[in-house]
Amino acid sequence: MPSSRPATETAASWLRRQEEAALVQLLRTRPDLAIPAPSDLEVLGRRLDTPTSVHRVLESLDALAILVLRALAVLEAHRAPVTSTALRALFPSDRSSEVTSRLRALESLALVRSTGGGRLSTPSAVIDAVGPYPAGFGAAGRLSPAQARKAVAGLDDSALGLLHRLDQGHPRGTFLPDSAAAALAHSLVERSLLTAVDRTTVELPREVALVLRGDAPLGVVPIAPDAGIRRGDHRRVDGTAAGEALATLRRMAALLRMLERAPATALKSGAVGIRELRRIARDLDVDDHHTSLLLELAAVGGLITQVDGQRIGAPAGWHATLAAEEYLERPEAAAWASLVSWWLEMRRDPSRTGERDESQKVLAPLSPELSWVRGPADRRFVLSMLATLPSGIGLGTQELLATFAWRAPMRSATRRESVARTTVTEGTWLGLLAFDALSSAGRQVLDGDLEAAATALESALPKPVDRVLIQADLTMVAPGRLEPAVRQQLEQVARLESAGSASVYRVTPDTLRGALDSGLTAADLHSLFAARSATGVPQGLTYLIDDTARRHGVLRGGAAAGYLRSDDPALISEAIRVAQTAGLSVRRLAPTVAVSSVDLLDLLEVLGDKGVAVAAEDAAGGLIDLRPARPRARATRAAPQPQREFAAPDERQLRVLVERMVQGDRVRPTTVPQTAAEAMVVLRRAAAENRSAWIGYVDAEGGTSRRMVKPVVVSGGMMVAHDSLRSAMRTFALHRITEAQLDDEVSLPPPP
Repeated sequence: MPSSRPATETAASWLRRQEEAALVQLLRTRPDLAIPAPSDLEVLGRRLDTPTSVHRVLESLDALAILVLRALAVLEAHRAPVTSTALRALFPSDRSSEVTSRLRALESLALVRSTGGGRLSTPSAVIDAVGPYPAGFGAAGRLSPAQARKAVAGLDDSALGLLHRLDQGHPRGTFLPDSAAAALAHSLVERSLLTAVDRTTVELPREVALVLRGDAPLGVVPIAPDAGIRRGDHRRVDGTAAGEALATLRRMAALLRMLERAPATALKSGAVGIRELRRIARDLDVDDHHTSLLLELAAVGGLITQVDGQRIGAPAGWHATLAAEEYLERPEAAAWASLVSWWLEMRRDPSRTGERDESQKVLAPLSPELSWVRGPADRRFVLSMLATLPSGIGLGTQELLATFAWRAPMRSATRRESVARTTVTEGTWLGLLAFDALSSAGRQVLDGDLEAAATALESALPKPVDRVLIQADLTMVAPGRLEPAVRQQLEQVARLESAGSASVYRVTPDTLRGALDSGLTAADLHSLFAARSATGVPQGLTYLIDDTARRHGVLRGGAAAGYLRSDDPALISEAIRVAQTAGLSVRRLAPTVAVSSVDLLDLLEVLGDKGVAVAAEDAAGGLIDLRPARPRARATRAAPQPQREFAAPDERQLRVLVERMVQGDRVRPTTVPQTAAEAMVVLRRAAAENRSAWIGYVDAEGGTSRRMVKPVVVSGGMMVAHDSLRSAMRTFALHRITEAQLDDEVSLPPPP
């Protein structure tokens, strides 16, 4: 029974026929439609068929779903609804169930729309996105299917050969004006078996191509590639990935300690220069891409920040932050879970470090050019392909690329390869992958359960040890994973030479001096090595500790913000007394010299107020003028902020949004435009009676939306009201409110 609905049903009309649960599912699978929140179904319908939104969702469809859309394009479902029977007739009968499942998925995405009676339509934006020649078909010609079959049956081999050549991919062809092919093509044009585009170009009509293809009108129907997976050991995958996770944590800790000692020099753009990058990479013993990844993760996580150099005592560059200290003190599994969650949501592409842009400029880490807006979605897409495999099973590079091509044929092959290789490489470094397989902890991260991921990582790691083997050459071998407290102790007195399942540390005079500088004594060092050595303390190490401690602290140095000197010791004593009375720290170094940790200007100001006159001098001993100079404005550049993905709305927010759109769609604009005074009367009445009202509101971009509010205060050109969508109090400018109606007085459309 044919449908009574018109072929040109609008997207908003189709949305109004859907259940609220279906609308929630639509916004869940196409989250870009909800940003910003649409006010009603009319707004959602306009967004539904925008080319950008359609192309975005097409990139997530597999090859069979794309072929279903191309088959609908062949049937011209965008012009008039077609039956599902006609669609299935284009596919082999043994693929009917797969076609049906793809149709359900496409309808849930609003790419295919049922018009009733088993008829289907698709918006023009989808047809435009799948290409001008769907499945290799050209535009329809002038022959009916029966006429096309009869005309093709009467052709000779040369004419059939010409038609078959045009049916191998692109339906258009060109020929030389005076060639034999031109004469043959003109004869076929006269019989409507070809369509003339211009004097030298022809196109194969759609109905003729259908006759030529016979039982396979769409060509070879794609099938999911055979991954060729083999049995794997998930314990081996988890253990190897856990080892890489620990190595990443050590490298991140080393990077943060390095930036604590000496910040990384920043370019004018805020990026870390290539020369500085390679210096850091050499110290970390990794390549440039790996180092850039660590820097980008540290910046996204707030572990490092850029200082512009205008503050005293803080050189320009990238510094470690207070959050870095908190991060380093966290348990290893929790710190790793935070690290991989930052990576999964990071909108940056460190793999492009070292490449050149269009202007031949070398791309550096932390530069704006490394932005990757689709990074979170692309990483999850690749990892989701591996997550469908059993535990311990992975895909090699070629198998992964073949699966990627099946899962996302609308993406370019070059971009698919780049995304896949980058995700697998960085995921392996971070301990999410091992042997091209997703680890158990990685599966939990992909599911969003960071606590379970940390637990899975902890269970995959070997039990920590608290003893090391001290060799005669002053190296210490840790026969396994060290307890965090023990590792911190050893890193304080020794240098890490190699990391892995058996870490190697080396004790040197420099490392011992560093430990003594931190406040440890020779007795503390002897006790530490005796408590942590499983083989005893070599005599050479004992002698080295005693010899280093004996010479430590003989020559001392310190820092002072200012000093006082005078040939008269009495004046120095008087200045010290006055300063200490005022609460300033001043210490005598010699009868005629005193130093202070207080800034010199503050010290001189206090002494001057107390009647002690002091003349300031420069480094050469010459007198200087301390009167303040004229202030000068200094141009500053805003520090670059890391880009983050929009937070995905949860189920409650989606339900509230759908309810608000459905309610907003029921509200009809007033037939006679309201004046500002009339709208004010409605709003004040709503506030006085504690009632809700629908308002039309113009946003900053000039767009008008309808929303339900409950006014609280209407005064002074502003309205404070509770916004039902955001479930929060908001302030609205009255001059932006175009109309207002009480909720129980809105006009409702007639029932369908």
